Amino acid sequence: MKKSRVMAVDDSAAILTIVAAYLEDSEFEVIASERDGRRAVERFKEINPDIVLLDLIMPGQSGMETLSQILAIDPDAIVVMISSLGTEDAVHECLSTGARSFLQKPFARDRFLDFLRSIAQPA
Repeated sequence: MKKSRVMAVDDSAAILTIVAAYLEDSEFEVIASERDGRRAVERFKEINPDIVLLDLIMPGQSGMETLSQILAIDPDAIVVMISSLGTEDAVHECLSTGARSFLQKPFARDRFLDFLRSIAQPA
């Protein structure tokens, strides 16, 4: 079975480690982890992942700026915003900008995998 290719973008190394661990032995694989929005945009162009998990709050370039740049490259990109800041305004802004969904941190492995399955497009 072909695995869905995931790029995880978060300034927290701990979150990137958790995401990679959660996706082990699943139908998803992390093909890139970035801690910087600008670098994430460059990597997106290189690898064209199936799903992007993108932190909302990052130093330097924000998740919203990164989201806009990724969608400018590929309007059909599946980008999921992840943040501990799950305010209604933040969620609305992400979704109206073009994010496919919003996932609030922290999240349990089973819920995370079910969530990814619900948004993944069949390969």
